[in-house]
Amino acid sequence: MYKAIKDIGGYKIGEEIPTEQALVWKDMYAEPHVEEVSGKSNSETAERVEEVKVEEPATFDNSGSSILEDYLGRSSNVVKKNVTEDKLSDDQLKELLKLEKSDKNRSDVIFAIKKRLAN
Repeated sequence: MYKAIKDIGGYKIGEEIPTEQALVWKDMYAEPHVEEVSGKSNSETAERVEEVKVEEPATFDNSGSSILEDYLGRSSNVVKKNVTEDKLSDDQLKELLKLEKSDKNRSDVIFAIKKRLAN
């Protein structure tokens, strides 16, 4: 079980977050927004993280866009830094680029995403 330690994706601080979503956010952000509060061992948590990482590209669709919209909801400097440092798949980067172009259209963020996609 995980709980929010910062407001994220519609969850307030202290609210319980579904494990699968929490694990995605845990990997997505350089600074943690969720923390584990259950008594699972580290090996069980590591196995679960691996499961999510394997499943994520196969199941990635617009249902994850709310997470990505939250990702882009910060200042452009924070988004640029996170795009360069966080572990994001090509599918996530492409969706981020699409969302950024359709919403805020910040040229420096678009450049950072395109640069990351080129690598």
